[in-house]
Amino acid sequence: MNTIDRPRIFKFDNVKLLVIALVVVGSFAEDFTDRSDMFRSWFIFVNSFSAPLYIFLSGLFQKRFEKGQRPNLHKISYYLILGFVLKVAIFLLRRWNGEDVGLDMFGGATIEWYFFAIVMYTVTLWLCKNIHRYIILTVSVILGIVAGFLPLGDEFYLMRYFVFLPFYVAGYYLTPARVRRFSHRVNVKLAGVAFLIIYFVLCFRERDVIYPLRMLFTGRNPYSIVPIEGCTFYHRMLCYGISAVMIIAILACVPNRKVPILTRMGRNTLSVLFWHYPLVLLLWHFGVFDLLLPLGDPLWKITVLTAAVMAALILSFGIFALPLRKLEQLIGKLPLIPCIVMDAVILAGAIVTNLLIP
Repeated sequence: MNTIDRPRIFKFDNVKLLVIALVVVGSFAEDFTDRSDMFRSWFIFVNSFSAPLYIFLSGLFQKRFEKGQRPNLHKISYYLILGFVLKVAIFLLRRWNGEDVGLDMFGGATIEWYFFAIVMYTVTLWLCKNIHRYIILTVSVILGIVAGFLPLGDEFYLMRYFVFLPFYVAGYYLTPARVRRFSHRVNVKLAGVAFLIIYFVLCFRERDVIYPLRMLFTGRNPYSIVPIEGCTFYHRMLCYGISAVMIIAILACVPNRKVPILTRMGRNTLSVLFWHYPLVLLLWHFGVFDLLLPLGDPLWKITVLTAAVMAALILSFGIFALPLRKLEQLIGKLPLIPCIVMDAVILAGAIVTNLLIP
């Protein structure tokens, strides 16, 4: 069936724009969680589903591997380059801001983890292409739960890899059409709206109860350091349940129609993900956030949230996606062998950089 027979499902462009806007809101809000209960509530609400949903959508649009098919090495090269470039940029900006931070090319806590995780997920699903989907999904959930008992942390992004693996696998084995049909059911929409409202209210009214789960929702912490007494596997299962229901709720509530300008902007979410955290660091460096605090409560909070949404929308413009798109096209023109050599050089350069820069 050609692409003319399969019209674009606008729902997913709308969802991607919404979730990337919330990711940016979360990045803006994170630096204010120690100053405002409202931002603590926003942070836990957004982080309980934004990363799982974005990972789910990435898996949903990953082409299924057929027997004898190899992974797309050009795509792997593209994500590796984006990840390493973003990592170095964030390191330089944080040093410019006066932070005493090191450069770990194979681990870390900032947004570049997504690019490396996608590479690992792609290779994982290719290696497991001959294993039954239910086995893969079951094992991925078990690994995500068991990982919490291991002291993995940010090294090689392994904790996040395992924790978010079930969402990528679930998306990979579903189809956009099937997800759209399910989310279009009236009972699913009603249940989704109800859960969204209830959970949103709980994040504000029962903040002190829910906020400690933040270290589980971020996917980068073992149970032993989570500030919850007796934190263990059933807390992870609770977070999995909340994230899964929130994903269904968001998909059910977002309309499947083309919204002028906004729907098209939903195709450029990768560029928003790439550019937004350096933007946050630049805003701090030039004292923009410091100028907002004297505005008083609640004006400074509204201004920060508005700035986050506006930043997400502006970074969705094609001009910001253009450099990434040109890079992808350039890599896509490389023959296979030069592409493999380039990957080897990139990894070797990352190893050398890791040794030279503490």
